[in-house]
Amino acid sequence: MTAILSYIGAMLPYLLIALPVILIFRLFYNKFKGVEKVNHYHEIGVVIFLLFMTALFSQTILTFLYTGPVVTRSFSNVNIVPFRVFQDNYYAITELNFWQPFIINFLGNICIFIPIGFMLPLLWNKFNRFWKVSLIGLSISLFIEITQLTQARSSDIDDLWLNTLGSMIGYYIYFISKKCVPHLALIFKRR
Repeated sequence: MTAILSYIGAMLPYLLIALPVILIFRLFYNKFKGVEKVNHYHEIGVVIFLLFMTALFSQTILTFLYTGPVVTRSFSNVNIVPFRVFQDNYYAITELNFWQPFIINFLGNICIFIPIGFMLPLLWNKFNRFWKVSLIGLSISLFIEITQLTQARSSDIDDLWLNTLGSMIGYYIYFISKKCVPHLALIFKRR
C-alpha cells in the first residue's frame, strides 16, 4: 500500500501542472473546431482522461524527472520471455513471502490500463469497438516499453499483454455499464 501511495504522491505535481494546460487546450480546441454547444460531461470526461494519461506517462516514461527507485541501464532490465511474471511472482510470494511484485507488477499493470479501455469508448463513438480499444491499449503499452528501453528503466514483454488485458477489461466494464445504464454512454458523448 505504501508503494501505491508513493506512486500517487509522485503523480500529483504533474497533475497540478497539466490541469491548467489541459483546460486551456480544450478551450482553444473547442473554439477552433467551432463547437457551439459544449457537453460539459464530455469535457469533464476528456479532462479526466488526459489527466490520467499524464499520470500514467509521468510514472512510466518521464524518467528524467523520475523520483522512484533507480534502475540501472542494462539489458538485464529487459525481459523478452513471455509469462515470466508468473514465475517471478510465484517465487516472491512462496519463497520470500513478498507480495509487492504481484500487486505492483501484475495487478498494477492490469489495473492501470482499465481506465483506457473504459473511457475511450465512453467519450468517443469511434472507439466503440473491442478490437480498437485492445489495439490502442497495446499501442500505448508498446510505446511505453520502447521508450523505457532508452532510459534507466526496466522493459518487460509481460507488461504488454498485462496492459492490453487491462484495456480489454476496461472495455468489458464499459460494455456491461452501457447495458445496465444505457443513457450513461449518451451523457458523455459529444453532442
